[in-house]
Amino acid sequence: MMHRRLPANIHHQQGAILAAVLMIMLVVTVLGVTAINTASLEGKLARNFQERALAFQAAETALRAGEQVLEGLTAEPVVCSAGSCAVWSRNALQTESGNPAQLWWESQSAQWWRDRGASNASADPDLTAQFLIEERSFVQNNAQANVVGSGLNYYTITAMGARNGSGAQVVLQSHFMKRFN
Repeated sequence: MMHRRLPANIHHQQGAILAAVLMIMLVVTVLGVTAINTASLEGKLARNFQERALAFQAAETALRAGEQVLEGLTAEPVVCSAGSCAVWSRNALQTESGNPAQLWWESQSAQWWRDRGASNASADPDLTAQFLIEERSFVQNNAQANVVGSGLNYYTITAMGARNGSGAQVVLQSHFMKRFN
């Protein structure tokens, strides 16, 4: 019977394949974990973008509702500077934030808006869409300077839209002019 002789170096190669397979598995595992983390982050970004888009739509709805309120008026509204107002006098809210470096609409909660007479323009319980109207100025017509009430009233509508529970909040402003005769 003949014995076959195996090469002498075969015993030295048995662990090399195992080490190579383990290195490949380590690289594949790291790539898989990275892919999962990236997908999770992209999901969070997409959700945040959607929440902000819903808040923007709510603010846009409130802005249009405020414009419709002014459009529907047939007589000049009474303005006030305290309490719960339908139309605020110019700059009456400027000192409301408590921080003179911060604009009032950037620092206040939905409850602050409700306390000042903001109208809610959303039927969706998950969205807050409120607006406040401020009187800006009255510009009298030059041709009819001696006629009382002849001119244009200017208003600023500030709307806040928020997606409840997400922290997404958007504030929009528009300027509106109306002639009351």
